[in-house]
Amino acid sequence: MKKRIDVSELKAIQLEMLKAVDVFCKNNGLRYSLAFGSLLGAVRHKGYIPWDDDLDIMLLREDYNKFISGFKSSTYTIVEPSRNRDYALPFAKVYDNRTVINEYSNTKSVYGVYIDVFPVDNVPDDLHELNRFMRHKAWLNKLHILKVVRCHKNRLFIKNLILVIGQVLLAFKSVHNIAIKMNELSAKYSTLDNCKFRGIIVPDDNRMDEFVPSEYFDSYITLPFENLEVMAIKNYDGYLRASYGDYMKYPPKDKQISHHRFEVWWI
Repeated sequence: MKKRIDVSELKAIQLEMLKAVDVFCKNNGLRYSLAFGSLLGAVRHKGYIPWDDDLDIMLLREDYNKFISGFKSSTYTIVEPSRNRDYALPFAKVYDNRTVINEYSNTKSVYGVYIDVFPVDNVPDDLHELNRFMRHKAWLNKLHILKVVRCHKNRLFIKNLILVIGQVLLAFKSVHNIAIKMNELSAKYSTLDNCKFRGIIVPDDNRMDEFVPSEYFDSYITLPFENLEVMAIKNYDGYLRASYGDYMKYPPKDKQISHHRFEVWWI
């Protein structure tokens, strides 16, 4: 019988994984940073946001590619769309291959307890080109959401109906191929020099106001995170303000909840 993993044990597994990622990156000259709520947690709480239960890191696209092709471990495995046709997301995860997870979506869980690994990509300087680029990305985002989100009894009927209709119309489309296209589009400007802005483009919830000046990713520092010392972009303040506004202010009590629904077990 599989042994269930609770949140405290899940975090301990993630921290050991992050330690291994940190060692690999430093040994191989790769610069990473905590991202999203993980970076916010490091700055505001010196660790996890109390009601959070995941870890996110980001690397510039060149270092991201080196990381996913070079990271090796007997305990931790990288899953990424070009490697696994059953994987439905457009970015990588490092996961503990001794565990398994059920994430209540329409896609297969082909991984266990994980850290999300995001590429940081350039965006075009020309505003018209940027708007075209983001419209294309928004279309792929909608297709992806329709494929992966599961109907739920607590969701409004009309939203569930839209999901069902969308999933029927998209039955011929592979969510894996959509994820591949999302990743390819996000990397479109990765080889251009001197782009003024960068950001994490690959997820299906990205926003233009989260794109920050490219120089934010030029300098890195070390921050405490729980029992570790990990890497972060030096100008975390500018990044966090772009993503969260007044990030030191706590959200209302009713928002202090995890947005992830899952169950996890040891294999």
